[in-house]
Amino acid sequence: MRTEDALAAMRAKLASLEAESTARSGLLDRSRAEAMAESKEKLDKQARVQGEVFVRLQERSRRAKAAGGWATESTVGERPSGEMEFGFDDEDSAHSNSPGSHARHATQPAKQHDDEDYEDKDWLAT
Repeated sequence: MRTEDALAAMRAKLASLEAESTARSGLLDRSRAEAMAESKEKLDKQARVQGEVFVRLQERSRRAKAAGGWATESTVGERPSGEMEFGFDDEDSAHSNSPGSHARHATQPAKQHDDEDYEDKDWLAT
């Protein structure tokens, strides 16, 4: 009976090794899935940040072009918010730079000619 006992012990040991191998494989699969999910989350966050940076750089470039190529902090810097806003946007005035495009309020009289009025003057060197 010694051989039968030895065979049974070896089968039990083999079964425990298979169970351990299966458990390790499951742990590896789970940790691999967690690592992939974490890296996907980090890559998505990085893509969002890079998208925001790209939009800011495009806006900065657009402002520099609108300022005639002068890339100074006052032309390409972040727009102030809160109490520094005075009720108008520079972007709105840039879109309506052509003479006669300014809409008058119904209560305002027609504009009188003024020799010192440089509102419609194009100051960019051409």
